[in-house]
Amino acid sequence: MSNQPKHPSLLIPGPVEIDDTVLRSMSHYSESHVDISFIKTFGKTLFMLRKLFQTNDPKSQPFVISGSGTLGWDLVAANLAERGDDVLVLHTGYFADSFSDCFETYGINVTQLRAPIGSRPQLIEIEEALSKKTYKLLTVTHVDTSTGVLSELEPISEVVNRVSPETLVIVDGVCSVGSEEIAFDAWKLDGVITASQKAIGGPAGLSISIFSGRAIQSFKDRRTPPGSYYGRNDT
Repeated sequence: MSNQPKHPSLLIPGPVEIDDTVLRSMSHYSESHVDISFIKTFGKTLFMLRKLFQTNDPKSQPFVISGSGTLGWDLVAANLAERGDDVLVLHTGYFADSFSDCFETYGINVTQLRAPIGSRPQLIEIEEALSKKTYKLLTVTHVDTSTGVLSELEPISEVVNRVSPETLVIVDGVCSVGSEEIAFDAWKLDGVITASQKAIGGPAGLSISIFSGRAIQSFKDRRTPPGSYYGRNDT
């Protein structure tokens, strides 16, 4: 039984109701971000994120940054693509449109592979698109909140790695991380972005992500500096 004051129940995709144990853990005094106790807590958090994303690769790197799920789009667009690059966005609903808008803000060329509402692009369509052009990134919304469509990440990644192995596979997992399986290493993913207020079960305000060593190397190999100061991965 909850000890929280009576309040209207949240019956929406997110933010979600917060468990009493989470609320109690937040009743904490303020401390310095460079204090040893905070550093230990933050390190433990990054370790647990590796377990959540199912990665043992020491080259992969999780990030926890003050912000929303939208910041995850910005991290990807600002750091992993450059003006004039081509990206392929698998469209299963509203959030693919928004991710596309984010890319276009940075002068990145977006091709959307669209499916009828309530459906998803088929593997043969993805293969054909990858065969026609070299894309820097392919993005897929794991679960699109607007339609409820669940995309199957493993077969999509298999197609990308077989047909266009230089293309990075990026997952918008804002609605899925914590509720749907994501095997980061086994499925050869290059990036997953999410946030704290949905299946992870925390309050809104944290942008959470993980990137592969390959994605990080792609950032290091950029020809131009990132177009975002707050969102650049080396600050």
